[in-house]
Amino acid sequence: MESSQFQELSEQALDALARGDYLRAVAVADQLAAAMPDNPVVRAIRAQALLGSDAGEEAVAEARRAVELDAENEYAQRLLGLAAWRAERLTLAQESLQRALELSGRRAELLAEYAWFMARERGPKLADEAAREAVEADDASSTAWAALGLAQHRLHRRDDAETSLRRALELDPNNVYAQSAMVVLLQDRRQDPKAEALAELLKDVPGTEDFIASVRREAKQRQIAKMLVEREALPEAPTDDSPRRRAVWVITLAIMIAGVCLLVQPGDPSAIVICVILPLLVLLFLRRFFE
Repeated sequence: MESSQFQELSEQALDALARGDYLRAVAVADQLAAAMPDNPVVRAIRAQALLGSDAGEEAVAEARRAVELDAENEYAQRLLGLAAWRAERLTLAQESLQRALELSGRRAELLAEYAWFMARERGPKLADEAAREAVEADDASSTAWAALGLAQHRLHRRDDAETSLRRALELDPNNVYAQSAMVVLLQDRRQDPKAEALAELLKDVPGTEDFIASVRREAKQRQIAKMLVEREALPEAPTDDSPRRRAVWVITLAIMIAGVCLLVQPGDPSAIVICVILPLLVLLFLRRFFE
């Protein structure tokens, strides 16, 4: 393939990616890959196109091929991390994102992306550390603040989480990460109408369908449960001090007392009377009590 043709097709693929036309991007990338199969940039472009078209495993394979061709390519490492994340191969995703970070010199943009990955998929303490580094690298990054808020929420520091998420939304009201994290916090605080309203803003974002459905489902379940309680339709849960439970304990105690009396004074007629009569009296009392 001549350099002019390569340049033209590359520009077409990148333009299609920018417009979100992933089918077109894959088609153009296929032409490039057929002509230049060992070009890491071509493989990376095709991996991004496949990732956008939601072909997770195929995107992983293509990004891995790009990394094999050029292990020092930051773009390829980042794509491998994102593709592995989409395919739920979290160890590979973390390793690749960390490698991309190192190759970039821990650039603020990648720090924020990595912090969000950690907040979503890894332990909250590690996520908190990553998010704080991202915020320090770029205090104006809405994604970094969103990652910090989500990590704080997972650490049960809800007031801190709300402060961080409000900061994220102030910086960018349309930031998908900040919006989704705030929805989670609002749900946790049982503010379902606000959570549903905010989740509604995500309906045009690809891949959020299941998340929005879960928000609506949980809000509906709580609404139904509240209505049933208000109408006294839900039975009260049995308590540990219910009459029948107390009866069992009384019977057990009576038998134990009688047994102790027999052990202490086995030949004493009074002990025998207690052993026989006391349980009968208890049972008679309980029968009248439950009638």
